[in-house]
Amino acid sequence: MSRLTNIQARRTRARSGYTLVELLVTMALLGVVSTVMVKLMMGQQRFYQKQSSQMDVRRELRTTMTMLPADLRSLSSSGGDLTNFSSTSITFRNVLGASIVCAKPNNHTMDLPPLSMARNTLTAWYTQPQVGDTVFAFNEGLLRGAEDDSWTGMIITSVSQDASFCPASVYTDAALDAGKPRFRIVVGPIIPDSVKIGAGLRFVRSTRYSLAASATNNWYLYRSEYQGGAWGTDVPVTGPFNTALGSAPGGLRFTFFDSTGAPVVNVANSRSVARIDLFLSARGVSASNTGPSATVQDSLTFRIALRNRQ
Repeated sequence: MSRLTNIQARRTRARSGYTLVELLVTMALLGVVSTVMVKLMMGQQRFYQKQSSQMDVRRELRTTMTMLPADLRSLSSSGGDLTNFSSTSITFRNVLGASIVCAKPNNHTMDLPPLSMARNTLTAWYTQPQVGDTVFAFNEGLLRGAEDDSWTGMIITSVSQDASFCPASVYTDAALDAGKPRFRIVVGPIIPDSVKIGAGLRFVRSTRYSLAASATNNWYLYRSEYQGGAWGTDVPVTGPFNTALGSAPGGLRFTFFDSTGAPVVNVANSRSVARIDLFLSARGVSASNTGPSATVQDSLTFRIALRNRQ
């Protein structure tokens, strides 16, 4: 090998690595790129957490919007179903279900058809009536016309089931409905004679919705039912909502109107209520391990027109 070739080989071996300057520049560029990537990932994480919290808030609003109208539209304000209300609470007689009278063993007892009849459905409810609930029976009155027809309310004092109730009823199939348990309800006061066999029955239970603070000072919409002569435990059903602010729009606000659009503010005039407006303002917290938590909130307003105004 010539001397020139040896010199070129040594120079090639000497340039096989990186210089200190090149290493420092490379590390600086990697640091900049890494910082940008970390910030992008942190931003994506915060965006995802905020979107997730926003979806949770909207889900609570949709749940309330679905639940309350379903309960409130069926009440009859003119019939006295709306028993108490304020800007942040409402108490009413909630419809449990319906049936007919298929037998009257005595003036305190009514028998009902079974739930799963073969040819039709005459008894249906989403929860079985209990002692302390109210049953309204269609009362034909004494006159031949409809001018004295009404619904007579009675308190249930006993509920039982047996396949022997309602024997040979025209409302059941003797063969296909044989062996199916019928319901017997005992009520007080006395069932009027003008409540005939075949009369419609409507079962109701007092229900209350109210905005209240939890032990953690978060505001939720609570639901409670009146059973056995006492109010049950308040159960949170949706929330958290913004804090109640009295007459100002807080987390939840009921507003009541009559058929002319005039506000109804006195419970004594509850029979004139024809529409209920509901304002909701829910909130959530978008927590982050990489930055301060952010409050996420949304609001919704809708109107509930009462069906049973007569």
